[in-house]
Amino acid sequence: MQRALLAVAGIVFAGFGALAEAQTPVTPPPPHVVMALAQHLVKAPDNRALRFRYAQASYQTGRHDAAKYHLRVLMRSSDDPAELGQLRKAYGTVLAASPWSFSLNLSLLPSTNVNKVSSNTTFDTLLGQFMIVNGGQEESGIGLRLGGRLSYATMLDNGLALTFSLAANRNWYPTERFRRYDGEASATLGWQTVAGNTEANPYVTRSFYDTEKTSNATRYGIRLSHEHYLSGHASLTGAFTAEYRDYDQADYLDGGFFRGELSYQGVIADRYKLNIAARAEHSMPERDYLRYTGASLSGEISGSLGTIGTLGLSADFGLRQYEGVFPALTEARRDRFGGVGVSFSSPHLKIWEMTPKLSCRYGQTWSNVALYEYQSTDCAISFERKF
Repeated sequence: MQRALLAVAGIVFAGFGALAEAQTPVTPPPPHVVMALAQHLVKAPDNRALRFRYAQASYQTGRHDAAKYHLRVLMRSSDDPAELGQLRKAYGTVLAASPWSFSLNLSLLPSTNVNKVSSNTTFDTLLGQFMIVNGGQEESGIGLRLGGRLSYATMLDNGLALTFSLAANRNWYPTERFRRYDGEASATLGWQTVAGNTEANPYVTRSFYDTEKTSNATRYGIRLSHEHYLSGHASLTGAFTAEYRDYDQADYLDGGFFRGELSYQGVIADRYKLNIAARAEHSMPERDYLRYTGASLSGEISGSLGTIGTLGLSADFGLRQYEGVFPALTEARRDRFGGVGVSFSSPHLKIWEMTPKLSCRYGQTWSNVALYEYQSTDCAISFERKF
């Protein structure tokens, strides 16, 4: 039966490519057929021929985002180079019909320590003890982030996927020094094989703050990543980011930043998704007491609660060791940080046809420099609408 389905899939794959090349009108399947395909796919998510037929039906009825998603799933799980080539052609067909995408996002950001002030009231130095401004006076508040992203995607003749993106965000907080506008221009070049997916992502970001007390900044960088497919639904991803940070009014913060990451994504008992990541980073601003080397470890597990929704649990821990002696002290700064989090989303919660995602994280930072010790519970209520 499975061989027969794969044979049918091969015919359908070829049919999709022929459809693109011929550019002949095709009668879209009636709505009840598309609905039946979707219902069968829920019951048999590993049926590749059925998934491709649903992607094709989605394309023919103008639901291009759905077609792109299911074709990506098929490319991700393909173990046949010839089949993958046909899938790339099909994906290129959909991209040619709908290369542009636009999304809006809105996040409400409540926090128990919205200003991130120190939990300590005093700071002991070689010159004596000083009072920390607002130290120990944690204030609750709500931040707001509103943004949008415009992307153009195309499939090149050699099978590479190329995407250009422009993004803008407005970040508002009760305290003026945190309010800013962010802009980003980026490009992503991806190559999919039966063994994995490789991407190169150069980018430039620009931040404008509302107050001159906080310096505007530009960041230039590139992120390289490779996801290696393991058996089943598991994969191992390695990534490296190199970035240069340029501050307009704070040259002592200028410098390079580098990060390496190794993560594992898998499924437990065919029900729970597991993500474990280890990171190492090195920041190199001009002032030596601000340079640091850090490492962190994080994990998240999420699973379906049936018709109720999806629940996720996470935890993280890390440390940073700074280089130069901190001013007015006799040693370099050392930080440790950790946190636990929870997230939830439900299809029954809809606002303006959008399903919000709720997440909260309790985090704490311990430091030998009293200025930087704090704790906070930060939450996010996030909405996203794609067009």
